[in-house]
Amino acid sequence: MEIPERLSPSGKRQRVFFPTRDEAKEYAAELRESYDEHGVNARVIAPSLADEAVRAEAMLKPLGITILEAARMAVEAKNRETSSCEISQALDGFLATKQQRSTTHSKAYGYMKRDLLESFQGRMLSSITAEELLIHAEWAAPTPAGFNALARLIRAFWRWCAKHPRGWCDAALVEVLEPKEAERSEIGVLNAAQCVALLQAAQRHHPECVPGFAISLFTGLRKSELGRLTKSDVTPEGINLPAASAKTKRRRFIHMPASLAAWLESHPIADTVLPANWHKKEKAVRRLAGWRVWTDLVEPHEPPEELPEWPHNALRHTHASIHVALGKPLDALTFEFGHSGGSQMLKSHYVGVMPKAEAQMIMRIKPAQMKFSA
Repeated sequence: MEIPERLSPSGKRQRVFFPTRDEAKEYAAELRESYDEHGVNARVIAPSLADEAVRAEAMLKPLGITILEAARMAVEAKNRETSSCEISQALDGFLATKQQRSTTHSKAYGYMKRDLLESFQGRMLSSITAEELLIHAEWAAPTPAGFNALARLIRAFWRWCAKHPRGWCDAALVEVLEPKEAERSEIGVLNAAQCVALLQAAQRHHPECVPGFAISLFTGLRKSELGRLTKSDVTPEGINLPAASAKTKRRRFIHMPASLAAWLESHPIADTVLPANWHKKEKAVRRLAGWRVWTDLVEPHEPPEELPEWPHNALRHTHASIHVALGKPLDALTFEFGHSGGSQMLKSHYVGVMPKAEAQMIMRIKPAQMKFSA
């Protein structure tokens, strides 16, 4: 039996012999059926496409992926990209939901947006890899504490983008931003002589700033809470911090310490607790009190290298250390201090930081004589 090229399995003209005619007919029927299935219905492949297929197969073979599997993966990736969102548009949409946040949170999200756009401007969210996000976070926030804070913001943004009905990215991708363990360092506090120098510098150079420094030292209010404090919040009985002004969004009342009452009697609060240009004046007072602080109100603006660094949250930490040293119940101090996690933080950070005698001297500082009373 003669088999033409178009039906031959080898692609060449063949002559095949069979013992019987029935066997020859049966084989011919099989060839026609195979041709109908794979020949007539098959697409004619151009030589260039066939060449690309051969090269693609060679590239994919070490990976154990077929050409068809690779094509499906490419289509899925392209579909994810087209259904995703450009990062600047996603950031604008996300930040629109955060407009009711505090000024501090708004600034933090603003910095996050600035840095993300510097790294990924014009990119679709789905095209950003976990490795790229990790590299970005380590570049934008090199310290462990800064990295952890930025990672929390990025995770909130990324998960919002991944939620239905948006679905612009894979929520699991940000799991790469694992918290880093920060090195624990001792808190910095002021001693009695340094407190005197600070209040004395305020009295001499910017007396309108004295209430702000005295309230910070003798109540331990956070900087943000002090900035929102109004004159009506300060009474002879104590300081009433409304929920809207507190970081924890819970009302607090701080009984008026005798030392603070004396300072406020000597330097009454004017129209506002903090005077105009408080941030500039506050830096100038710290510099004049002997700390290495840059300020444009003191010449030279750049501080001498030999001056000590101002401790982080120095007045708040000093206040807590004073009362822990004087034996104030931690539960009461926890409430006045505005901690939401119980007294454990006070125990781990402030116990044993300041000697009792030093704490007693700070509480005896008088505004008139600027010395310790008996």
